[in-house]
Amino acid sequence: MPTRKRPWCETPLPPRSSKTLVLCLVANLLTWAAFPPLEWFPLAWFAPAAWASLIQSKHMPGKRPYWTIWFVSASTWAFLLEGVGRAFWANYFGLVFLGAYLALYQVLTVALARVAVHRWNIPTVIAAPAVWTGLELVRGHLITGFSMALLGHTQVKASAIIQIADLFGAYGVSFVVVFVGSCIASSLHSKNIRQRVAPLITAGAVLLCVFVYGLSSIASLRQIPVKHDLKVALIQGTEDTVFDPATAQQRAVDTFNQYWRLSLDACGEHDDLDLIVWPEGMFSGNVPQLIVATDATIPAGLGMDSKQFEMLVEQRLRYFNEKTEGVASVVNRNRDTTGSVDHRTYLLVGCDTLELVRDGEQTYNAALLIDPSGKVVARYDKNHRVLLGEYVPFGDYFPWLYDFVPIGRGLTPGTRPASFEMHGISVAPSICFEDTVPHLIRRQVCELTRKGHRPDVLVNLTNDGWFWGSGVLDLQLSCAIFRAIEMRRPMLIAANTGLTASIDSNGSVIATMPRRKEGTVVSNVVIRERSSSYEWYGDWFAWLCLLFCLGLGLATCWDRAKRPGITLEASHE
Repeated sequence: MPTRKRPWCETPLPPRSSKTLVLCLVANLLTWAAFPPLEWFPLAWFAPAAWASLIQSKHMPGKRPYWTIWFVSASTWAFLLEGVGRAFWANYFGLVFLGAYLALYQVLTVALARVAVHRWNIPTVIAAPAVWTGLELVRGHLITGFSMALLGHTQVKASAIIQIADLFGAYGVSFVVVFVGSCIASSLHSKNIRQRVAPLITAGAVLLCVFVYGLSSIASLRQIPVKHDLKVALIQGTEDTVFDPATAQQRAVDTFNQYWRLSLDACGEHDDLDLIVWPEGMFSGNVPQLIVATDATIPAGLGMDSKQFEMLVEQRLRYFNEKTEGVASVVNRNRDTTGSVDHRTYLLVGCDTLELVRDGEQTYNAALLIDPSGKVVARYDKNHRVLLGEYVPFGDYFPWLYDFVPIGRGLTPGTRPASFEMHGISVAPSICFEDTVPHLIRRQVCELTRKGHRPDVLVNLTNDGWFWGSGVLDLQLSCAIFRAIEMRRPMLIAANTGLTASIDSNGSVIATMPRRKEGTVVSNVVIRERSSSYEWYGDWFAWLCLLFCLGLGLATCWDRAKRPGITLEASHE
């Protein structure tokens, strides 16, 4: 009686092997080394080759290979993001959960790609990058999203390579990196010379096209006429975040005084500043902005406090725009023959805002634009809150959940973008980690453009004192570089403890400050009328990759439904 040939999903598991562990360690170590602090970015092109080798293997080596992938990847994520835990000891528990969550995407990448290769005979060089890119998109949206440290972000030093972000976003760069790595793996696993050379030629051709497009994009900037320029001072202080309620108020005052002193120093050295920018939350001191709704009940003694912030702002701005004793000609650009002063310096600051409403109070993480007369003329409330840093899931329904985290009662999210107008220039602000969320920045720019307030410059205000100078600062700067390319606009970053920077629309860092060093980045921001395909079409390419992933997932569920006894590990052989 002839033996029945086993279908692909019934291939027996191989004996215990260390191959999965070795390849997983190689892939993760190469990826980790490509990110800060080492920043050996060429290694990122070889890391996917190890993943592709696992995907191509007819048998998944080891008894529990997916558990191996998950554990090694979770450990790597924890090391890469270790700065998340530095501000408060309890944050390390959050770091463990974050690493465990992010490692699931490595497991899913291998699992789904194996379905594509061994069930549907799709080449690894197509399956691996498509699955990787689709799952990066999921990571950027699920549970408020985490789009920091995408694989494509390893290439921020390769300016010509990352220019394709204006077509496909950062996800497109990740696709190319995984594609090249998969071609390397296919070449290594081929049996004859012709089969070994073909994937390398294909990878080389793709890289050549990407490189040529990048060079032409960089060169095209010089051919676009200058629309405006804006001289900006970005202030950077050195106050690391410390959870100590007993000293919190005094630290807030000391922080404000540090930024005030640095601003005055910048004004004394540059008498033609158009804009001064302070980071997230640094302007409040011990007096947050207070807004009282018409139907709110004002607590006793709070009536005067509601005016105190306005009086202080007006007083502070007078130093920047009038000649006063001890501060001569601070931020004055032009004087006519009668000696009158041309008031022109705006102040863009991060500030806590408390709004009293009928049902109680709401706290916002806000950015304020203050005109030369000291009047707050525009406000932006942070839209995208940080999970466990600014809100707790279901905390609105179960307030007692906030007792387990050191963030008070959390923040109220804003609901709309803002356009800050000054000197004929429109500035679109973002706060904290909002610049790590590509679809958020794009959505805000597109909404403002539809309303007739097309942003000329992107500005991010962030307090990175939470991370005590760790590599998280570099990871956020990488995200900002990609936002500048994707939207083809200059990006300015004012960051407490760093990394403060001025970035042009090619993603080139024009000026920056070292981490944890106080000082000022003064930059003449050149504004050109420039747009991108990404601005108009968004993450269309990544969404196609996600549809591919969903198709593979449905196919796997169908196969398992037909053969309920088949395990996930077996079904991928």
